[in-house]
Amino acid sequence: MQFKYPELLFGLFLLLIPILIHLFQLRKFKRVEFTNVKFLKQVEQQTRKSSQLKKWLVLLTRMLLLACLVVAFAQPYFASKELFNLKKETVLYLDNSFSMQAKGKNGSLLNEAIQDIINTVEDTETISVFTNDEEFKSASFKAIKNDLINLSYSSQQYDYESVILKGKQL
Repeated sequence: MQFKYPELLFGLFLLLIPILIHLFQLRKFKRVEFTNVKFLKQVEQQTRKSSQLKKWLVLLTRMLLLACLVVAFAQPYFASKELFNLKKETVLYLDNSFSMQAKGKNGSLLNEAIQDIINTVEDTETISVFTNDEEFKSASFKAIKNDLINLSYSSQQYDYESVILKGKQL
């Protein structure tokens, strides 16, 4: 079980309040004896025992109610086991539009981006790369490395929403 707001579980410390109230009851009863009450002492002891039981039950009920409220506000949920077993794949978008012909520190921006990818991604990693006019789906990086180096510029260009949508489809 996981919680959407686990920091609210610190509210379980509120359970100390009913316990403290129960332990330090502020009312102290005075004992007043009457002459006619002599016969009722046995009934009084039974009532005292049942009232102690009632006090403990009320305490437990209050604590349970507070605990349920805190857990409800923390919003528990069960994560799907399917999400943990999914194989993760890296999806890269490489912009090869004409705007990437601009010069950077080490040549064109497209060549710099390709070099960054080559330096970052391991050869054994399985990735999907898509550009404005080509797609490389679920291939080992070693297999598509030469294709990326020989990548040419394209007149086609995607906007941000299209890139996100296409990346999710891969």
